[in-house]
Amino acid sequence: MPTKSAIREEVSTWRRELPELSWSTQSQAICSRLLNLDQIRNASSIHAFWPIHLNKEVDIRPLIRFLFANNVNVFLPIVSGNQLKHGRYLGDQHLKPSRFGVFEPIPDGDFDAKLLDCILVPALAVDLFGNRIGYGKGYYDSFLQPLNVLKIAPIFENQIVEGIQAEPHDVSVDILVTELDIHHVI
Repeated sequence: MPTKSAIREEVSTWRRELPELSWSTQSQAICSRLLNLDQIRNASSIHAFWPIHLNKEVDIRPLIRFLFANNVNVFLPIVSGNQLKHGRYLGDQHLKPSRFGVFEPIPDGDFDAKLLDCILVPALAVDLFGNRIGYGKGYYDSFLQPLNVLKIAPIFENQIVEGIQAEPHDVSVDILVTELDIHHVI
């Protein structure tokens, strides 16, 4: 069974080599599938992530903009030390690049994770049991650990792998949304 670091390297390489047009087209299909989920359509408060274009994370920016335009509170992460803080998305012009090159909002003192309807969780790889591999820093596991909120991973179908060895601190996701399907965790 491959190690997390081997899976991380393999999927990262695949994503970086994904042609720009495929990345864009598949990202659009994922955004459409996300909007077809009742949990997204009926949400009033969602936590998302601003994709890292260089890493070819699924481009959910059109979804974020659509939700914001339709009066959904969208929160984005802010890396602060070894943890995530959170800020409300108020439009692209209110984002600033972080030290990691990720665009972040201003911290929002009103953020209460328990009031979220769902969380869109970034991932490098996920198995059909919802076990996910991120970049290895544990930011999301720490954030998600105490929450009983629906967790959705928008990923490309090629990011679904078999047999991720979950560790006690790992937090799984509930739904995988790809360009081809919606996978509810087994």
